[in-house]
Amino acid sequence: MYTLKTDDAAQYAKPYCACWSDTKPMEGSPADLCDCGEDDDLIEWKWEPPVRETERWCQLSLDRSKITFHPIFSSGTAAARSDAPLLIDHHYYWEVKMLTRCYGTDIMVGVGTKKVSTTDTEFKFVSLLGQDGESYGLSYKGKVRHDGKFTPVPAGFCSGSIVGVRVDLWHGTLAFYINRKPQGVSFYNLRRHPELYAMLSSTAAQSSMRLIYAASWRASLLVDAAKVLAASWREGMELPPGLRKALNSQFWLGLPADVGSDDEDDDEIEPVKPMNADTSNLVTINNPLVDELFLRTLFSVYFQNREMILKSQQRRMKERIWMLDPPQ
Repeated sequence: MYTLKTDDAAQYAKPYCACWSDTKPMEGSPADLCDCGEDDDLIEWKWEPPVRETERWCQLSLDRSKITFHPIFSSGTAAARSDAPLLIDHHYYWEVKMLTRCYGTDIMVGVGTKKVSTTDTEFKFVSLLGQDGESYGLSYKGKVRHDGKFTPVPAGFCSGSIVGVRVDLWHGTLAFYINRKPQGVSFYNLRRHPELYAMLSSTAAQSSMRLIYAASWRASLLVDAAKVLAASWREGMELPPGLRKALNSQFWLGLPADVGSDDEDDDEIEPVKPMNADTSNLVTINNPLVDELFLRTLFSVYFQNREMILKSQQRRMKERIWMLDPPQ
């Protein structure tokens, strides 16, 4: 499989599936043929069209999901952001699939404010996201960056990897996922930014990635109930049809946020995986006509598991207090 040789922290980078394996090559380019991990077509936002000054080094597909940086050659660092902001008191999760080899100074996935310029680094090779206090990024080399400081994470990413970003703007946290495996909560206190945007940056010539999933959910008691239900759900369990489809669409609610979480129920809970199912009439939280049965069931689950939920909330609150005032 493709692995990175340029940085020790990135040596464990792997693609999401065997389509990118050297031992089982596909007939044709994996970038064009591989759709593994793309079971759901829920995408709530797109990449912002490049301004005239950046058209030379940033090209979008017609549906604005696939982006190619430096389509001919690279002379610096290119960047792109989402066409919609991330709002306070909402939960966000999105994924991008790497379609080309990761190499060079840096390829990064993360978030940033409008103050992050996408044009000032045209002739500079830099790790753009996280170089100041206005952005946060995950490098393909297996490091997260903010305010100019790098911190290692368990793994980097390479061609064929799926990079997930989870932003909780109720608690103000940011967590990254590689192939839907958590890399831990990387940053706190994101609520200090009035607006954030999903962002990408790359110094590598002809580097491409595709947005394959982007979902959100307004923070509420309903979300806490949904998290418990999603984390406890297993294939084969009998659930109301509307609720089953909603959990399939919002699979990220069941993904753990921490590496080696110390919850008492960790041995019993497995992350929810997307199911291959008809998603033409999914029930989503953004639909004002949410299935009443869906709401009733979630609240029922909440009251049946309220002690577990409260315990989890208390633990997370202690973690937030610790981060704000760590022991000396």
